[in-house]
Amino acid sequence: MSVREKWSAVVKEGKGLLGWAVTLYAIFSLGSMATMNIAAGVVLLAIVLEFVKGRLAVSHFLIESRRPATRLLLWLSGLLALACALSLIVGKLYPLSYTGRSADIRFFADFAKAWYLFWPFVLVTALRMMTPGERTRALRAWFVTFAVLSVLGLFQFVTGWPRHQAIPGHEPFFHVTLFFGHHLSVASILIFPFFAALDGLVSKRKAERLGLPRVFWLLMGAAGALALFGTYSRMLWGALPLGILLWVFLSLRGKWRWVLVGTIVALGLASLQWEPVRSRVHAGMGIQERVQLWRANLDFFSKRPLTGVGWRNTEELSAYYFAEKNPGVTDFFVGHAHNNLLEMLGGTGALGTLAWLAWSLGVLWLAWNASRGDSSLDSGERDVNFARGLFCAWVVFQLNGLTQVNFWEGKVMHQMSFSLAWILLWAGIRKNRAGLSS
Repeated sequence: MSVREKWSAVVKEGKGLLGWAVTLYAIFSLGSMATMNIAAGVVLLAIVLEFVKGRLAVSHFLIESRRPATRLLLWLSGLLALACALSLIVGKLYPLSYTGRSADIRFFADFAKAWYLFWPFVLVTALRMMTPGERTRALRAWFVTFAVLSVLGLFQFVTGWPRHQAIPGHEPFFHVTLFFGHHLSVASILIFPFFAALDGLVSKRKAERLGLPRVFWLLMGAAGALALFGTYSRMLWGALPLGILLWVFLSLRGKWRWVLVGTIVALGLASLQWEPVRSRVHAGMGIQERVQLWRANLDFFSKRPLTGVGWRNTEELSAYYFAEKNPGVTDFFVGHAHNNLLEMLGGTGALGTLAWLAWSLGVLWLAWNASRGDSSLDSGERDVNFARGLFCAWVVFQLNGLTQVNFWEGKVMHQMSFSLAWILLWAGIRKNRAGLSS
């Protein structure tokens, strides 16, 4: 049988397509924005084919929506999407103006990004349809891709390839940007597989289940940590050690806990004496610009306290704000709020901010709940659970968001959705076994 005939047979029977599609998404969710979207499209195509062949039905989605963890996330996502939509409607009808200009709100184009909030629901339904072996394959592909990219990041830090982004004041070294286009994107994406890898590093069962030797987990963790350091994100330099310390306290007991705590603290203090780190930490570059943007968004909030100026429209409005505050000056640093909370306050007001806070706390609770699961599914088959690491990753993610709007970046949202799908799968395990879910 030729390759084409084999592929035709696979498509005809729908055998394993969904599993391979999710595996592809696991790989390309760590690639460029284009590959992420293409892989998401492949997953949707595989779902359509499963519908056509009768292997997947609307009932599967209905059952998933009734599971406590998934139902909670759907409610929180719906409320957040509704608050964002309301801010756009009110912002269009009652725009806030500076120098006679207001943000050009285009409801459907602006609101389109809300689909990411519901993408984890689609992904977890796909995961639930897959066999334990297929889920293991997808996780293994995710980790191997992370390991390869981490090594590439070390190479990029020294050579600048494949994308040159020199570190100001630290030439000839380069930011680790990989294929994401920006070092801050790396700082908010690679933390998810990095912290999940820590779970695999200390669990012999998890390492063996994924078929990856323990030395691989050790090297992957080390390369990942160095690649994250190479982003030269000052916020990450503070948030990452805190996340690792949290993971140590949650994962280890006895003397090893305190040995690692002491090692992390010692390395942190020592790194502050290293000139490249010390000069970067004390550099004033970017700080004043962020403060000005924070003030701008607080001004937006003070003038539109309930619904804000319009979701994801603070960047355009900030240019008009600075023009009014500084007449005659044209060289401004404009952009989003560079802070998740202030971005929500300025863009969506109190209603959107409360919805976003509820969503964020809900995800942390789901990740914590999933980390306490026993990794047995309803059928009794065994799955590996990396939720403890993902819980710590979400904590670091929110800390990173104190100086950047990482929450609404498309590349980051793909990785957020991928991790959330697994969290939803694992969060329902304990309740499923207790007979509390459908």
